[in-house]
Amino acid sequence: MQPLGVLDGRVAVVAGVGPGIGRATAAALAEAGADLVLAARRPEPLRALAHEIAETTGRYVLAVPTDIAAPDAVHAMIDAGVAELGRLDIVVNVATYCPRGVVEHLAREEFRRAFEVNVLGVLEVSRAALPHLRKSDCGSIVQISSEAPRLKAPELAAYSATKAAMEIASATMAREVGPDGVRVNVVSAGSTDNEKLAAWIETLAQEQGRSAEAVRREMAEDAALRRITTAEDVAATVLFLSSPAARGITGTVTRVTSGLLLEP
Repeated sequence: MQPLGVLDGRVAVVAGVGPGIGRATAAALAEAGADLVLAARRPEPLRALAHEIAETTGRYVLAVPTDIAAPDAVHAMIDAGVAELGRLDIVVNVATYCPRGVVEHLAREEFRRAFEVNVLGVLEVSRAALPHLRKSDCGSIVQISSEAPRLKAPELAAYSATKAAMEIASATMAREVGPDGVRVNVVSAGSTDNEKLAAWIETLAQEQGRSAEAVRREMAEDAALRRITTAEDVAATVLFLSSPAARGITGTVTRVTSGLLLEP
């Protein structure tokens, strides 16, 4: 983790914040000194999280309920954040939509919603923020992706395709805004230790007639580091890429998987 105060005076937007990676990222940025604008669709959990982080870190945390698939709502959220906090230095896009189903049968609307959130919504947040990021001395965008585009797992075609499209668009944008001093990077998270993973492990354990502990241990042993990645692992990487320490890094996909998949 970066030392406390590395982001003093900075303002960060975390869009699509929620339990897991979103929460851990928002907390890490605030602990490093950034004031926050938090955006998500559900107002009550969003406001509760904003209050929790503000109480814990002493930072100013503004909650703006937002559906990032709605362009007008995205621009209103960015405008509200800048009006309230005076600047914008960092954008982290965590929002994601993951429909499951084989290509043959998955509803067209599910594909459409995945593109609206995972590609168009993420890029709209980035586009709306760019005029403000250009004014920063360390403008940074970090998009959260996953290993789905590399795994190409059955029933995840919409999710995998949209994450791949987002990664390519983000790398292209890195070239486009690099001359303005704005960096754009992607963090690809492997399976992270959360409630969804715990439920999946429980399901596998029941199907295989084994204990959940045995399934979890086997999953950890498949990774080079013999551990399951946590949301805090991902957040630490986002914090580094958001900080001035990463001023020479843009256009990358940084894979935080504990070595679950290794490529040459």
